[in-house]
Amino acid sequence: MSLAESSEVWAHDSAALVGKAALRKASWRLIPLLGVGYGIAYMDRINISFASLQMNRDLHFSATVYGFGAGLFFLSYAACEVPSNLLLHRVGARRWLARIMLTWGLLAMGMMFVRTPVQFYTVRFLLGMAEAGFFPGVIFYLSEWFPARLRARVISRFYVALPLSSTVMGAVASPLLRLQGRLGLAGWQWLFLLEGLPGVLFSGVLLRYLIDQPKDATWLNAAERDWLVREMANQPVDCDHGDSMVRMLRDPRVWQVGATCLCVQTAGYAYALSAPAILQAATGWGVSVVGWLVSGAGLMGAAAMLGNAVHSDRTGERRWHVALPFLLTAGMFLASGLLRTPWIVAGALTVVKSI
Repeated sequence: MSLAESSEVWAHDSAALVGKAALRKASWRLIPLLGVGYGIAYMDRINISFASLQMNRDLHFSATVYGFGAGLFFLSYAACEVPSNLLLHRVGARRWLARIMLTWGLLAMGMMFVRTPVQFYTVRFLLGMAEAGFFPGVIFYLSEWFPARLRARVISRFYVALPLSSTVMGAVASPLLRLQGRLGLAGWQWLFLLEGLPGVLFSGVLLRYLIDQPKDATWLNAAERDWLVREMANQPVDCDHGDSMVRMLRDPRVWQVGATCLCVQTAGYAYALSAPAILQAATGWGVSVVGWLVSGAGLMGAAAMLGNAVHSDRTGERRWHVALPFLLTAGMFLASGLLRTPWIVAGALTVVKSI
């Protein structure tokens, strides 16, 4: 090997080491912050599933009132997703994500003051508006920091906050509901208050520690920062923010992903918003046991999600890594609906929560 070739190999190896260090620092700096934020978001949109065990009784809410109010969240959430992300691109991810967390935290806490169906509908609708844009905003933000070849494992490390938030919620719901009567508040009011407060507090953390772009990351040294800026500039771009909405809506991939997401979210949230009540009715178990069942399923879900993403990145295969979990979920829903044995229902629905 000539001197020139040796120098080229050395330079390549040196750049690879710099790049590895830059990505490792970015991962440890950004993903935990965003993951905690998303975990709080999911907990605040779903905690009514546990609160309903007391709230519906205390406020005389029928299943229709509860179901309509729970679903209103997603109407405003869907309507405000695109406007929210356009604003995020304009004002910067750091400020906009912090704003989202602050407003949803305040509204989540405000659920403790609900007394009538109209108030319930209003707060849930506003909560959907407030939360809109956080998840797609984070996905866009991560695409500005990590190469496409690492995207599955990076997103899974952030998204693992979803099953883990179920673990936290399941573990703390029962103790919070048992605060019934403390300081004149019902248990479900304590649940909304203490699970909404972290969103308000953590908004300040995001505002302080998130960085909008790699070029502004002072916690990277100059070589790492330059490598990351160059690497992200060379990433393929399918579309840019100058593309019209009409052009994007003409892309069949948008409709394919949208239809898939519609089916998955419809089934997933229909179950998530009623899981404690379904499991309690099917098994006769108390709130504490149901809570720990949901918690355990969340831990299994976190492990499955990370393993699936890493294997997908290593093999480069995407289609079956997405399709098989969907098929398994559908099978478990079918089994829980057709087979009414308590242990089968509990087992099947636990698997659903763990996928």
